[in-house]
Amino acid sequence: MNRLNQLKMYKTTYQVKGGDVNDFMVMQNFAYLTYASRSLENFLFEKGYTKRKLGSLKMGLQERSGELIYQKHLMFTQIFSVNLEFSDITNNKKKMSVKNNFYNEKNELCAMVINELYWFDYSCGEIVTPPKKIMEPFLTN
Repeated sequence: MNRLNQLKMYKTTYQVKGGDVNDFMVMQNFAYLTYASRSLENFLFEKGYTKRKLGSLKMGLQERSGELIYQKHLMFTQIFSVNLEFSDITNNKKKMSVKNNFYNEKNELCAMVINELYWFDYSCGEIVTPPKKIMEPFLTN
């Protein structure tokens, strides 16, 4: 069994800000994508992979926005959480999926953002399979 299947979710909590909403006080699409990216950055930071450290390793993550699926709207000033869930790495191990589940204060699922992540080697300018050491934060809780 792939160890990525055993990964627990990573959770962060935020509050909907004025710049996140439209005239009807509903959180907009770009805000969901921004919070999904921010949660990934927080996860990497907590695991010791700052942008500076990844830069020194000449590695980075390229994120391709995928699907945004609504269940229920998040509103202005509402507190919500984002749970990151990493899916299996593809056969070539150059890509993985991350699902960002957005929950309101009542723990009701409000939206999902599903992105694909690619590891990019800056020294050769290609998408690559990352070294096992870099993958460690994704394999452990």
